[in-house]
Amino acid sequence: MHSEETKKKIGDALRKPIYFKCDYCGKESYDKLSQYVRKIRHFCSRKCYSLYRKERMVFTEQNTYKGVRKSGESKQVYHRNYCENHPENIAHLKARRYARERGATGSHTIEEWEALKDSYGNLCASCGKKIKLTKDHIIPLSKGGTDYIENIQPLCRNCNSRKHNHIHESPELLKGANT
Repeated sequence: MHSEETKKKIGDALRKPIYFKCDYCGKESYDKLSQYVRKIRHFCSRKCYSLYRKERMVFTEQNTYKGVRKSGESKQVYHRNYCENHPENIAHLKARRYARERGATGSHTIEEWEALKDSYGNLCASCGKKIKLTKDHIIPLSKGGTDYIENIQPLCRNCNSRKHNHIHESPELLKGANT
């Protein structure tokens, strides 16, 4: 343990400001030693930091897009490409937002949805066709249904539209989950 005198000396040394020149504008500024040593570059304000990132920082050094975006590619182009290459992720995010907006309780993962489709043999629970499946809430969100996987069944777009916001209690729809 340190003595009270040693603790005071250490505290005084750590509180002593470190003076430096701003890496963007050159203005002299100061910071605590503990904050100073954690940073590679030092700025007098957030504005200088922001301007430095926009005007001088090399694209590949920017943490937000390191290894993700190609040099010269805009955020919009990256987003468009991501949406085209990962439609299942985008559909899942849209469905989660839809459920949240309607105040539904619960949620499910993409893995749970894939497992549910597999349990139905990747067939529509209503017509039995093997085409692209959509998520259908057995008890609709508009009627107080949850967004847990137990309340979801895979239906083709046609059957899902036909069902609309009705509660399907037919045993053939539920038997697929039990097999």
